[in-house]
Amino acid sequence: MAVVLAALGALALPAGAADDRGPGVDDEVRGYAAEFAVPGMVAVVLGPEGRVTTAPHGRTSDGAPVTADTRFRIASMSKAFTAVAVLQLAEQGRLRLDQPVAELLPGFAVADPRGASITVRHLLSHTSGLAAADVDEFALPPAASSSALVEGLREVPLAHDPGTTHEYVNANYVVAARIIETLADRPFGEYLRDAVLLPLGMRATVATDRCDAGVPGLPLGHAGALGIQVPVPEIPAFCAGDGGVVTTATDLTRWLRFQTGDGAPLLTQASLRQAHTPAPGTDGRYGLGWSVRTTDDGGTRVLHGGALTTWTSGIELSTTGSGAFVLTDAAGAPGMLAARMVAQADGRDPGPPHTDPMRPVNLVLLGLVVLAAALLTAAVLRAGRRARALGGRRRAFSLPAAAVVTGALLLPVVWAVGAGPSWTGWLMLLWMVPPAGALVLVLVAGGAAALVARSRARRVQLPARSPSACDASAAAVRSSAS
Repeated sequence: MAVVLAALGALALPAGAADDRGPGVDDEVRGYAAEFAVPGMVAVVLGPEGRVTTAPHGRTSDGAPVTADTRFRIASMSKAFTAVAVLQLAEQGRLRLDQPVAELLPGFAVADPRGASITVRHLLSHTSGLAAADVDEFALPPAASSSALVEGLREVPLAHDPGTTHEYVNANYVVAARIIETLADRPFGEYLRDAVLLPLGMRATVATDRCDAGVPGLPLGHAGALGIQVPVPEIPAFCAGDGGVVTTATDLTRWLRFQTGDGAPLLTQASLRQAHTPAPGTDGRYGLGWSVRTTDDGGTRVLHGGALTTWTSGIELSTTGSGAFVLTDAAGAPGMLAARMVAQADGRDPGPPHTDPMRPVNLVLLGLVVLAAALLTAAVLRAGRRARALGGRRRAFSLPAAAVVTGALLLPVVWAVGAGPSWTGWLMLLWMVPPAGALVLVLVAGGAAALVARSRARRVQLPARSPSACDASAAAVRSSAS
């Protein structure tokens, strides 16, 4: 049955023009790759007239040229697939979007009685009341299953009344995936394959439960900064329903056509519009699996990004029927490029090309690394001279001690500004901003080395100190007293 659906889906997709690569798109992709130092990427533009332009660039970490059939992780762009699966179940009458989750998942609960009013729509629009600061989504080891992660939510409080505040939390979509598993009585990835992927003809696409899951033909992504990129494994995390899709440009083009209303009829147009329309409680920012933005001229942008530590992606749809997506195997801002290409496809001015916002940050961090390394190395080398000059006395200010304290304080500071409550979250930030990790290492290790060197130098100097007159007088008093 799945094979028949796949064939029907392939026939339902309008052919459009063949991969007609325009030099403008190629130039945009080359410029982006150079600016963000991306080793491998591919961009696809769907024009309002149905023409498809595909622009692959670079090589994978395995050394193979990137093509339209190269596999990429798309991270949070996966959420729109989960939303489609849920909307299908709603159209089949197997659930209601405004139905309480607890009715569909017996035993579902959070550490707040308000959790009983969380609905399916709240999950898909990130208005469940859960807060990212309270959900350790990067705990090690990762959750063993979606049911295990849902069970762990029993200990998590709510930060908001359900349905009132939009706060992006990946766990919302893991709960949605668990609802699908429960209703279908099969693993989420299998259900998504048969209900969504194969009917669209997306035969090279898979949905994994882990962000770091091995997939045949999928190379490593990259981490780096300032033009240096190194292939590294993805940090382990549970991703079922919220970020585990691995796909190709060829397959994702079929998804793009479907989302612009020109593909296989998996959903009614009413359900598709609902996914692209701001949901209640989101302040007009999020639909069901999609971010929504209002343009300066009153139009609507429907988009979503995806970011892991070694892969980033972005997709955008236009009300004209055009759209674009960008898949990369390194950190960056591919959503910006997708937006530029949609503007060009619609005949609008895309504005100046975007620059890497992290370059000045990384340059400053690198400068601090070099400065800290130089000062602390000098402190180690001059420990003996300093001890002789001080004659055993201590100064109120110690550069090595200040370095150690500063490096240690960077950990809670980074947690506070967005890495989350887990050590893995902090590690993810260092994976994406390597100079920050280098700075912490230099401050803590270099400061500790300088403190040890100074302590040893003081111990060497103290026995060599000549007895003072005061010392001699004190010894005489002790002698007479005895």
